[in-house]
Amino acid sequence: MSDGKPGKAALRQSQIEAFLTSHDAIMNADVRELCGVSPATVNRILAGLATEGYLVKCRKNGHWCYRLAP
Repeated sequence: MSDGKPGKAALRQSQIEAFLTSHDAIMNADVRELCGVSPATVNRILAGLATEGYLVKCRKNGHWCYRLAP
């Protein structure tokens, strides 16, 4: 039953998308701060978005990050 409110996953994805409009990449720490979730949850969120083809995993300054898929 839907009450018209976006689910957690949709809300988190929109927060990540908004962040990526002004940044070239997003890191685990960025998502933790944006969404207020644990590092393990961030890993699941980012890996899921990469599997769906929304994000691409890459390296930046020796750290893993994600960019919008081309």
